[in-house]
Amino acid sequence: MPITIKIPLAKRIFDILVAGTILTLISPIWILILILIFIEHTLRGHPLDPLFYKETRMSKGQPFTLYKFNIFDQRVIEDLRKNDIFIHTKKLEHTGKLILIGKILRQIYLDELPQLLNVLRGDMSLVGPRPLNIEVYANLKSENRTQAKIPAGITGLFQSYKGKDQKTSMELDAEYFRHFSTKSGLWIVAFDILILLRTVKVVLRARGI
Repeated sequence: MPITIKIPLAKRIFDILVAGTILTLISPIWILILILIFIEHTLRGHPLDPLFYKETRMSKGQPFTLYKFNIFDQRVIEDLRKNDIFIHTKKLEHTGKLILIGKILRQIYLDELPQLLNVLRGDMSLVGPRPLNIEVYANLKSENRTQAKIPAGITGLFQSYKGKDQKTSMELDAEYFRHFSTKSGLWIVAFDILILLRTVKVVLRARGI
């Protein structure tokens, strides 16, 4: 029998309020980033390259379209798709397949800003395990697949502990799942706030997530 995990109303309200507020405050930065990406695409001779990157990921045990700024070399993306090769964005990020502005955005985590739209739509939460790609999700063990049925997050425990914790992302995702599945809505929100504050420190260190 499929396992249904209820999302606390307090967490959903918190997500909407915070994501909406951030989007409103950073709208000038958002526009500036789009302009810089367009300028770099134009200088590379490809002004019609997309400004956003879209990919199918998993959240709450369901596929959804994840958005981020298009920080990748579009020629690399097109070659992978043409040859029907599964795109692992983390591998592209770590092998330098990025445009110049993309390298800067990734380092300070701003390439993920469009996922605030995913939060408002209810696809994701501000805090939770990072959304898995379909290939990784399909290979999960039953226990880990159950954990993947909670909302994926823009950030999570692993990201907030960047460089300061010896646990793996899987271990920290399991820790967050235990908290999510055993605590009340307000306690979950309080824990999310703590993770968000830690994440801000990571972003300010500009170490990338």
